[in-house]
Amino acid sequence: RLELEPSGNFNDLEELRRTVIGAANRPDLLYLEDAAEITRGYVDPPSGKVRANGEPALALAVSVRRGGSVVALGEEIEALLARVRNQYPLGVDLEIVAFEPERVEKKVDEFAGNVLAAVAIVLVSMLAMLGLRTGLVVASLVPSAMLMSLMVMQWMGLGLNQMTLAALIIALGMLVDNAIVMSESIMVSMSGGASPVEAAVRSARELRIPLLTSSLTTSAAFLPIYLAEGTMGEYTGVLFVVVTIALLCSWLLALTVVPLLCARFLKVKPAAGADPFDTRFYRFYRGALLVLVRSPWLSLAAVLTIFFLAAQGFGAIPNLFFPPDDTPMMTARIEAPLGTSIGETERLVADLDAFVASELLRTEGRPHGVINWSSYVGQGAPRFTLSYAPPPASPEYAYLLFNLTSAEVIPDLSRRIERFCAERHPSVIATVGPLSLGAAVANPVEVRISGPGRDRVFALVDAVRARMRSIEGTKNVNDDWGRQTKKLTVAIDELRARRSGVTHRDVALSLQSVLNGYRATEYREGTELIPITIRSIEAQRQDVSKLEGLNVYSQNRGTAVPLMQVADLMLEWQPAKLLRRDRLTTVTVSSELDEGVTAQQIVTPLAAWLDREQASWPPGYFYAFGGELEESARSQGAIADELPYAGLFILILLVAQFNSIRRPLIIVTTVPLALVGVVVGLLAAQSYFGFMTLLGLISLAGIVINNAIVLLDRIAVEIDDNGREPPAAVIEAAQLRLRPILLTTVTTVGGLLPLWLGGGPMWESMAVAIISGLIFATLLTLGVVPVLYTLFFRVSFKGFAYKVRPGAALE
Repeated sequence: RLELEPSGNFNDLEELRRTVIGAANRPDLLYLEDAAEITRGYVDPPSGKVRANGEPALALAVSVRRGGSVVALGEEIEALLARVRNQYPLGVDLEIVAFEPERVEKKVDEFAGNVLAAVAIVLVSMLAMLGLRTGLVVASLVPSAMLMSLMVMQWMGLGLNQMTLAALIIALGMLVDNAIVMSESIMVSMSGGASPVEAAVRSARELRIPLLTSSLTTSAAFLPIYLAEGTMGEYTGVLFVVVTIALLCSWLLALTVVPLLCARFLKVKPAAGADPFDTRFYRFYRGALLVLVRSPWLSLAAVLTIFFLAAQGFGAIPNLFFPPDDTPMMTARIEAPLGTSIGETERLVADLDAFVASELLRTEGRPHGVINWSSYVGQGAPRFTLSYAPPPASPEYAYLLFNLTSAEVIPDLSRRIERFCAERHPSVIATVGPLSLGAAVANPVEVRISGPGRDRVFALVDAVRARMRSIEGTKNVNDDWGRQTKKLTVAIDELRARRSGVTHRDVALSLQSVLNGYRATEYREGTELIPITIRSIEAQRQDVSKLEGLNVYSQNRGTAVPLMQVADLMLEWQPAKLLRRDRLTTVTVSSELDEGVTAQQIVTPLAAWLDREQASWPPGYFYAFGGELEESARSQGAIADELPYAGLFILILLVAQFNSIRRPLIIVTTVPLALVGVVVGLLAAQSYFGFMTLLGLISLAGIVINNAIVLLDRIAVEIDDNGREPPAAVIEAAQLRLRPILLTTVTTVGGLLPLWLGGGPMWESMAVAIISGLIFATLLTLGVVPVLYTLFFRVSFKGFAYKVRPGAALE
């Protein structure tokens, strides 16, 4: 038994070698180097290793500071690498395996292109529908509001990223609505004989509160996203901020710049007694509207029937929390049986590296495949993207990151890697696939079985695992406890130990010194502290049979006795992990999915089977779903929890605007009906319902509320200011707001088309939901809102006939 004198930290290796040691029961003294071999090396066994392209490597992760630019950081790192590559010796290569600045720059450029395309579509739409003069006046608001929004964003410290650019695209179609309504009101006033300046001032004074209310209610629809707790709320909350900035900038410019331009450039010419609404288009709309309002209950019943049918079709839309990323990168999670040593895991990864190098690597004869890759043994990779969360280090775990020639090769390469692992290493679970766009979810399908008794829980787990395997589309079905592992139990005989003067601590220290090594002190090298570990030679550590002859040193007596003299060694089997949830034994059964299969397709039949089975389970045993379903419910639930606050805020704004309860109820009633267009659009586009689709529904609600406010406010103006009877006011207001509402729809749909076609898989479903829902919502505003107004205010159209009157042509 060797003992180091507690003389403090060592700062010289020679001093450590010449340290005097001795035995407690003998007076002999000798140097440490005479009794032990002193070597400097890496921690053994290591906690993790890194390989690059099949060779040993070191991984260096660099992240940007708060407030910095990741693109600028990437440029500096590229310049640094170009400078230092020539300074390293041959055989040492520097290679980038994950370069986020390039991805960010590409995404920002794509989104900037989408913004420019959306602006162009909006401008062309307004020029085509409003004419040259009015179109230019309204179109001037778009670049002005965008530039003003960017200035405010810079002042608030908001940079350009996917979320902020997408928010600008969403707000693009809505911000022109203020300019359209303002210009229409000014032209109507001018046609009534007012001077340009008087018309501009009157319209600005009349519309400042209604337009502010509509802007605030539209932005308030995004409030739950901002208030939602959790990672997704933090990730998408900036949508509310940017949309609010854009709409308020639009409102401010609509009250200042637009009236100025209208007074200066717009001209209104009398049209020789012609009614501006006496055209084929307006006559068709007026006739259809009169049919609806003359039979309001029948019209409402037809709309509710359509809504009911659409709600039934909602179940046919696949649920997908987040789609896979379209970045040409692929990951592989390798999970060996629990208890596997890190050395065995490294050999497994080396075998996989050799397969990738020979079969999947891009070569002259193989133009499509893997460009380079890195392997992380015993640990996950450094966090290289927002959606990736490294798991805790574990010796049986490995993570591989591949850069590919294109995303199209991912399905083929993932199948080949999984097949290789299944054939060469059947005990290993290999999960290969693209990067995730949303929050990191370990397994798409998870079922947690909980109960007080371990044996009973595992009996239920076996049945659940068998059922899950029988469902088509599942693969790699496993549980988080893993297979049972061997355990070497040292059972100390108390009587024999007391006779020998050995305590439990003596046995533990002796075993630790032989197997893992005992950390005696530290060696100081500059500013670093390197631990000094004492342990036996490798031959003794690798042979379990020699443990019985291990000498256990007694601290009290200063003597050593064999381990077998005081304890018995027994080999036992035990679960690799003992996991509890809410103090109950809990086993999570998980499954990966085949390509094209969603978690909802597996969960639906599995939940029905579990409900039937649980009826026969003993009391205290139950199941719960985890995985993608739980994460989706948690994220959507975080938004749903905040919806009442947004609803209350919108209701207060509407009541303050109209000084009425019935008008806000009309607006709130029309919002759910927009779901009809969403269902039709998602089914027609073969899209899915996920978290981003939910954001699209929230955006759609804001637009529907905005359009309804504009129409109801005009009805009030026609009755209160122009003295029209309610039936005439409803028809006149609907005709006056027809063009602004249609133009808002056209500009919003046109602005979202680039986001649908070029925004990538993350934004596709949201754009589809807004586009299709808004088209149907426009019909709601122009048809259902007058019908609801007729019912709520008991307006009768018996004997009503529209009278053609002189008007003016608007330029």
